[in-house]
Amino acid sequence: HVVDVSGSEGRDPVADFDAINEELKRYSPDLAKRPQIVAANKTDILEDPALLEALRAHVEALGYPLVEISAAAHKGTRELVQLAAERLSVLPPIAVYEPDYVPRAPKADASAPLDIQHEDGVWMVEGSWLQRLMANVNFADYESRMWFDKALRDAGVFRRLEELGIQDGDTVSMDGFEFEYQK
Repeated sequence: HVVDVSGSEGRDPVADFDAINEELKRYSPDLAKRPQIVAANKTDILEDPALLEALRAHVEALGYPLVEISAAAHKGTRELVQLAAERLSVLPPIAVYEPDYVPRAPKADASAPLDIQHEDGVWMVEGSWLQRLMANVNFADYESRMWFDKALRDAGVFRRLEELGIQDGDTVSMDGFEFEYQK
């Protein structure tokens, strides 16, 4: 855990340390329980030594070692790497989680013909396979809509509409869902 102790930005290193650890705990309680090494960085431009000593007292009370470093001046970095290597060699194993299986989206069998009608300025497109396809689309999600668009293109729906005379800006209705056609 690298903490700026220089005081150059008017920050409190102890408060910064605690804030990041609180965020870490909210993200993953298991990860927050893992051992830490605290690197007190920017010691070469330290304005108030009391900031470093306050951080040292705080983290050592929690059982964490503190290493003074200056990443810019390469001071203490070798010691930090050596300590990290020592600690890594005895660290308890990390729980490995298997990813959740996400089923592949169904491929639409577009072999059945669609019924396409042009009535009152609206292109009505209907078909049983189209209804099944639309049941798998989350129209509030951009990627889902793009998947739907690709499925329609792959099935030749847009090509067929263009052959029938659809124009940019025309309204298309599919199973009660309306959208503006754009080539």
